[in-house]
Amino acid sequence: MPGEFDPAEELGLFPDRILVTNLSGFVIKNNTLRDLCARFIRNGAHFYDVVRRYDSLTAYVLGREEATAGSTAKWVIPFLKANGATDHLVQQAYAETMEFMPGSADALRFISRLLPTFVNTSLYEHGWMNVAEHVQAPLCEVFCSKMDLDHLEFGRSDARKIREIGDRINSLRIPKTVYELNVPMEVDKYDVKIIKTMDGILKDEIPGLPAMSLMESIDPITSHRKAYQLLDIRKQTGIDLDCTMYIGGEDTDFQCLDLVKDAGGVAMAFNGSDFAVRGCNIAVLSKDSTVGAVFASLFSNLGIEAMLELAENWNRQYLKHCDFPDRNLLDRMLEAHPRKLPEVYAVDKSNVDEVAKRSAEFRKKLIGP
Repeated sequence: MPGEFDPAEELGLFPDRILVTNLSGFVIKNNTLRDLCARFIRNGAHFYDVVRRYDSLTAYVLGREEATAGSTAKWVIPFLKANGATDHLVQQAYAETMEFMPGSADALRFISRLLPTFVNTSLYEHGWMNVAEHVQAPLCEVFCSKMDLDHLEFGRSDARKIREIGDRINSLRIPKTVYELNVPMEVDKYDVKIIKTMDGILKDEIPGLPAMSLMESIDPITSHRKAYQLLDIRKQTGIDLDCTMYIGGEDTDFQCLDLVKDAGGVAMAFNGSDFAVRGCNIAVLSKDSTVGAVFASLFSNLGIEAMLELAENWNRQYLKHCDFPDRNLLDRMLEAHPRKLPEVYAVDKSNVDEVAKRSAEFRKKLIGP
């Protein structure tokens, strides 16, 4: 609940900077929703990929006014339930399949004791419980997707219809076409088929089934909701976005990153997707989370200019001799990477295309599709 814990109050300080973070790529290593689909739905990984493709196409390629990236978290719910998922089984699946970034618990605990820290994630509440147990950090507030699978029952006939629809979705082919944000391109013929099929399912078929009531009961943290939550945090704390550090990596973080960047704050894409990097001013490619704590420490003490200077001079020689607020933390990060440092970039118009491509490829290898 809001106001339950205020780290600044505990320290006897009035905060002038805050940090808001997503979990994917910074704390959580795997694509948890994809793994849920793979566990409960036949060919569930491909099913998820098709639905997410439709999600991104409508939000970022077609730019539909009513579309909001991240709706996949709502659309897959009836298919999970029709294939036997329950709230207990979903929570159990998260506990068994969730993978954490090395150093993520220490990094988030360190950050949350340094800055008032908020979590803004599309992860289902069932999964957040697993993260909370792993991290055990003094966070200010957590915003995650709410859902209740058990409150509504499907009859056998309705469940069979949903599974049949799922089989049709699974039959769709995903092309390799890559679309650039805000760059007009002809839509691939296979994507056209995905769009037409999913439009028909969501507008004509699902509304006639109990699945519609289940989807409407879900409260997912989509891209729009993330942005609204960010603005609510600003209102609650009285701290403007130019004094905010936002860590994100998913497509759904683009709007938050872009808002913070435009306001003069720190927009960090941590193992970010192509779209996420296009909203950031600092990009990090790392197999562990410690570098996030390094930059948070610098942000807390010196602000964005010092962070950009560090990003622009990110090499071992500079890091060994620079004047850093928490020398022990930086030295531990250097010792943890004796051969190759995590990649860090100050992102601007001159390099955003190159960094976005590099980060997206790194994210795919680390986390998967």
